[in-house]
Amino acid sequence: MPETGFKAVKSLHLDLRNFRTIPQPDEAHAINAIISTNPDWFWALMESILEDGYHPTENIILLNTARELSVKEGNRRVAALKLILAPLDDIEIPDHLSRKINALSSQWKRQNSKVPCAIYANTEKAIVDKLVALTHAKGEKAGRDKWNAVARARYARDQKKDSEPGLDLLEQYLRLGKNLSPQQAERWAGEYPLTVLNETIQKLVPHLGVSSPKELSQRYPTKNKRVLDKILYNIGIDQLGFKEIRDHKNFFGATYGIAVPAPAMGGTSSEQGTQTPLAQVPAQTGSGEIRRTALASTDPRSVRKLLKEFRPQGIGREKLVTLLGEARTLKIDKQPHAFCFLLRSMFELSAKAYCADHQAAGGPSAMKSNGEDKHLVDLLREITNHLTSNKTEKTRTKLLHGAIAELGKQEGLLSVTSLNQLVHNPSFSVAPADISLLFGNVFPLLKEMSN
Repeated sequence: MPETGFKAVKSLHLDLRNFRTIPQPDEAHAINAIISTNPDWFWALMESILEDGYHPTENIILLNTARELSVKEGNRRVAALKLILAPLDDIEIPDHLSRKINALSSQWKRQNSKVPCAIYANTEKAIVDKLVALTHAKGEKAGRDKWNAVARARYARDQKKDSEPGLDLLEQYLRLGKNLSPQQAERWAGEYPLTVLNETIQKLVPHLGVSSPKELSQRYPTKNKRVLDKILYNIGIDQLGFKEIRDHKNFFGATYGIAVPAPAMGGTSSEQGTQTPLAQVPAQTGSGEIRRTALASTDPRSVRKLLKEFRPQGIGREKLVTLLGEARTLKIDKQPHAFCFLLRSMFELSAKAYCADHQAAGGPSAMKSNGEDKHLVDLLREITNHLTSNKTEKTRTKLLHGAIAELGKQEGLLSVTSLNQLVHNPSFSVAPADISLLFGNVFPLLKEMSN
């Protein structure tokens, strides 16, 4: 039976091997990983605690390891309280929550500095593990965060010793892959379309010369690492899903250049066991042809398609990648203003990163001579001039003409002026159709700044 009682938040140690993410080196990294996995849930929980205090009926489940009191259930709640009571420099808290934290009274902090706990002895670890597994069901944002596919697979592998080759492959990719950002690696360690990956590697096995998904994960990195990394990345950004891998028999050959089994004379390809190199596989013929539906310029899906294909390159773009991931999840027909706020931020972050990339070689500066930030529209014009070598590169000049023309308009609906007005003018708004129509004009500059 557990011992119950109140314990100081600062005396509790977060579980560095939380199933929601990969093992972490310390608490600061653990909190960052928890936030990255599902920021909406975490900040909603923190706001709930700030408004109502910690509910004393919710016990934190602890395991007394002799060295420390380790949190086995309640890591998000304890992490939120730790940040409230002692904010960390390396973790950026949303402004509206920071203001609430700064306004807290000493009485509130005193009343919430200890939390009710159920403390189990180290010999009762098996009981604790079972309790934790049973706890994570459906819940609201400020309630318990249910385990996703990654967390369930990690629990099954680490606790029940089940085989989870998809998770094994994902974790190796997050450690050794070269085509993803650190923030993507941190986020995908806890939130990733693992069910899509599991089905994908099942279909890949006969094409890669291995006998099973387990062998594929054990052999990573293989000679097919570059292609595998591309597939894993596209699954992570939701560009590759069940529809693609199920709809086309020759999908991996036509899209990723993976050799596919060749039909044998008098038998099936599986009976023959031979493979045809990509050079002999028609990329867009017969049943393997991939037909992409054309989208109207006013269709919000055209915006989503462009964003899915956008992969920022270069240092100093971690936040850009994060905002891009959030923009991809928005539905423009229902959240047009949220999309525009993110778009405005992405342009500014991209412009500053571009300047940092090129300033040493005589490129534009993001700052005025007096140290102030340049107006965004002026900076974008300078960057456009630099990208086009003052309009001497005709192809690029033609590509970027529409972007700077739209962004520089005083009355343009997707201009810098209008994006600023959306923030400051209580009566100004935009329609989803306007965004879809004009995004194609401005997107080339956003892309070129991070190519």
